Amino acid sequence: MLKKLRPPFLDFSIATLNFLANVGIMLPYVLILFKYKETQSINYLVAIVVFYVARAASVFSTKRWNLKSSTYLMICLWLGMIGSVIFSLTSTLGWLVAGALCLGYTSANIWPYFLTIKLHLTAKTDFKLKRLYWLIFLVLGLLFAVDFMFDLQYKLAFVLLAVLFILALPAGRLLDQFSLAFYNDQERPAKQPLKWWRIALFVIFFSVMALLTLLRKTSLSIALPWVLAAIVVAIVILNIELAADWKAMPANKLRIVNRGFLICVVLLFSSFFAYFVLGKLGMYMVFGYYLIGFEGGHPLYSALAHQQSDRAKRYAEIGLVAGHILILTTQPVLYSLGLILIALYVGYENPAINTSVYTADENDPDLAIINKYRFSTYGGLLCQLLFFGLLVTVSGLNQLKLMAFFNPTATTSASLYLHGLAWPVTGLSFVVSMVAIYSQNRHDHASKSV
Repeated sequence: MLKKLRPPFLDFSIATLNFLANVGIMLPYVLILFKYKETQSINYLVAIVVFYVARAASVFSTKRWNLKSSTYLMICLWLGMIGSVIFSLTSTLGWLVAGALCLGYTSANIWPYFLTIKLHLTAKTDFKLKRLYWLIFLVLGLLFAVDFMFDLQYKLAFVLLAVLFILALPAGRLLDQFSLAFYNDQERPAKQPLKWWRIALFVIFFSVMALLTLLRKTSLSIALPWVLAAIVVAIVILNIELAADWKAMPANKLRIVNRGFLICVVLLFSSFFAYFVLGKLGMYMVFGYYLIGFEGGHPLYSALAHQQSDRAKRYAEIGLVAGHILILTTQPVLYSLGLILIALYVGYENPAINTSVYTADENDPDLAIINKYRFSTYGGLLCQLLFFGLLVTVSGLNQLKLMAFFNPTATTSASLYLHGLAWPVTGLSFVVSMVAIYSQNRHDHASKSV
């Protein structure tokens, strides 16, 4: 079948797959969220919660079938297509839950599995993405912008998303065939037996995450002490899960946990807190800062250090420390610079982490990138839980509603949020960062000494 397809179509299919892999983690969530804000329907609220939990849980539960990454990528494409079709055709609760589960799994896994296969092919062949693919990427992005601009109720967006998943299927099959040489050279590891105690903790933990996600979206009359108790239980379970996975990636796990923690500080906490510093456009400005830092961190620090990796790393670490100090201020320029510096550090670290985990995972190179996203998710969830615990405590002591933070309408509580939330969250982030940097520097020093 693939041989019958003309090369231009395969180019378009690969470009489409590249687009979906890059935007898949956010686009479905944004579309469902916009749909909820437009309709205020409880069905879409439930769908948001299910999607969020499915996305976070999928990173922990994936790879249990011991299949190839290329097979998981095909599963992502099929589930993404099914979920998009459901959201384009119906608003019935049961179907939306099913669609959210499909899109949640796809959203969590399509990028890491795409990246895994791309790294396999890069190691074995001269495979690289053509400039044409990025041009098509831009055109596809503009198509979604049309839906937003002309208020087409996001039906076109979900239909287009389903079509794109279908169009990406030939590319998925092609990459599967290209990667056969890699898998033929690798000995498949034995399938790990299921541990029922981990499944039980898994269900409890993500039930708590579902509750906390719901509390961010709507007002519920749950006593704050009970919410705080649930958060404590979730933090304990998360650390048990982290300890159970501790043997994986001995050289990188703290580095990756810190990555997830920093991303959460910028994209979750700061996107809300920025309202009090930067005004109504604060959330959008934070997203822009993150994109600038993530894409520009590595080339900027490498250029400043004249391509000397040790010096570039030191510059990035200094920038990270300065970023934490600057975001403690309420001065818009300094606060913005602080966020950019933290994002630049994440952007600098990301390529090095990808290379390091891919070459250092001796047991299963096919699992390396998935392990990266698993540990990054640990860091992100830990940040969320600590932040939400602080928020519950501050809200309870000052008799404020939780929803007031996630839907800010005034700056009257800016000082309270600064001292009760921003400073403690920043302090925790700084401690996690310093521990991760110290651990990584010790490992690098030991490696050079051998």
